[in-house]
Amino acid sequence: MLRTEKRRRLFWLLSIWSVTLFPFTCQFFVEWVRLQQLGAALLYLPSHLPGLLLGTLFISGLALFFSLLTARPWVGAAVTGGVLFLSSYVNFYKLTYRGDPVLPMDVVITGDAAKVATELSIPPTFQMGCFFVFVSMSILLLFPIRLRFLVPMRLPVRLAGAAGSALFCGLYLTLVLWNGTVQQKIGVDTTAFQPSKSYENGSFATSFLMYTGAVSPKKPANYSEETVQAAAERIPEQDHAQQRRPDIIVVMLESYYRLDNVEGAVYDTNLTENYDRYAAKGISGYYYSDKYSGGTEGMEFGALTGFSTSLLPTGSISYVSYVEGEFPCYPRFLLENGYKTIALHPYDPTIYNRDEAYAAMGFDEFYSEEDFENPTQHGAYIDDLATAEKLIELYEEASADGSNVFLHTVTMQNHIPNDPDEYDPDYAVGVSLDGVDEYFVKSLSSVATGLRDADQMIGYLCDYFAQSDRDVVLLFFGDHQTAIGDRKGEELLDQLDCFESLSGEEKLVATHKVPYLMWANFEEMDGQQINGMPPYQLLAATTEAYDLIRPGWFSFLAESRQTMTGVNLGQVIGPDGSFSGSIDDAPEEWRQLWQDQTLLQYDAMFGEGYAHQQMYG
Repeated sequence: MLRTEKRRRLFWLLSIWSVTLFPFTCQFFVEWVRLQQLGAALLYLPSHLPGLLLGTLFISGLALFFSLLTARPWVGAAVTGGVLFLSSYVNFYKLTYRGDPVLPMDVVITGDAAKVATELSIPPTFQMGCFFVFVSMSILLLFPIRLRFLVPMRLPVRLAGAAGSALFCGLYLTLVLWNGTVQQKIGVDTTAFQPSKSYENGSFATSFLMYTGAVSPKKPANYSEETVQAAAERIPEQDHAQQRRPDIIVVMLESYYRLDNVEGAVYDTNLTENYDRYAAKGISGYYYSDKYSGGTEGMEFGALTGFSTSLLPTGSISYVSYVEGEFPCYPRFLLENGYKTIALHPYDPTIYNRDEAYAAMGFDEFYSEEDFENPTQHGAYIDDLATAEKLIELYEEASADGSNVFLHTVTMQNHIPNDPDEYDPDYAVGVSLDGVDEYFVKSLSSVATGLRDADQMIGYLCDYFAQSDRDVVLLFFGDHQTAIGDRKGEELLDQLDCFESLSGEEKLVATHKVPYLMWANFEEMDGQQINGMPPYQLLAATTEAYDLIRPGWFSFLAESRQTMTGVNLGQVIGPDGSFSGSIDDAPEEWRQLWQDQTLLQYDAMFGEGYAHQQMYG
């Protein structure tokens, strides 16, 4: 009898531990995985205790729900511990490759991420191993416990308890974790450009839960037909009969950028020979990409629509969440004005929901990796030359009957992982960089090889269209910079003193500058340069520069650059392309312009379409 009582007491203690200290300890492991250093993780605990405790209450309620529902405490521990373990794993590598933590919207593209992750080097770290052992041992300790052994508890009572736990979790999430005052007190700003700061302030679990309350677009406080029509007065009237109607080719190059951050590196090949050759005849410069080393969809969406992701919930994936029906954007505008609209992407057509999003955006046809026959492949993906050849094939077929053509292409070759041995030595770009481990030098060679091949694609396409008897405009732009190598959460830039000596803001600017090139075979622009645009200005600027057929919305965006270039990376970009601080601190004229842009974008994407005629007529 005494032995049974001791056992019961032990089981009681373990059961209570499973819904109290266990969730708290799991959060410690999540932060240890992120920080890598045990000392840093231990110091993190007392300085971020409010955030950790807020998350613990919710996780405890969740663990109690599953424990009561199944009458087995180990199930609650397995669910909560397992979710937090997987979250720590994914969060660590997302921070490594992208610089951003896991956000609620990432859950909707779990399948896409898994497909890409198969190409990456994502081994578990020592800290992850310790976390896994802790969760596994906890489950084993709890496995023998059955709640009915502790307390006679009939099924209706357990279900009522589970329902109460679920109700607590829902109310706690709504009333506490989604409360703006609570978020502000622990330093979580769900509208901030850099969510990593919020996650560091509030801890992973608490911040993630708080961000779940900010996944839906918010209607501007002053949104109404009257305010939208007042904003629409800024939109210039269009005379499409007087605007040029050439064929338009847009090529978004995967991870195409200049390696300016890698000072001291010497390459045996000119990586920008063709870009420079045609930039001297066109318009070129850099724009500020929304993301680093990922998030391709955001830049593509911005360019094709003219919509700013700064006005969408943090971590939004527009192709998955918002693009449906007959979505207002440039491809649909061209389709309605007699163009054939074609999209090409030499990869899985379901990634980022492109197969459905492209149809909603007005693309007549979409070609993916499934439409290539025995394509050449350098590295892990279909190479850029094969993509260029396919682009020309599709263009010739579409234009054979004299129709105007809009052809949008997203390349794939230079996508991560950029492994050190991705290319054969006789094909790869030779690189030398003193003072850096050979692993990172070879990773740099892989990236440089992809950049060389992208540059050759630019030359190949421009050379081809230079000989065409049809008027053609081409826009090339990279989607983002990319992490070079990965070793225990560090990449090449982390090894370079020249980069590490920069301030946080200087690093932000340095890692988000991405080149673009506008060129036409019917008009030379003598090497003009426009720098500092956000993604949503790229096509607007191209159509304005060459006076192409365009919607009023694009003319609005182009003219707005005379006041301010835009908003991106959490800051206003002035007319000269430089950052000028927060929009809240900007001059009145800038703030009024941004308010009008906010109203018009919301009206087009989510509202009643009060200004549709002015924007797309």
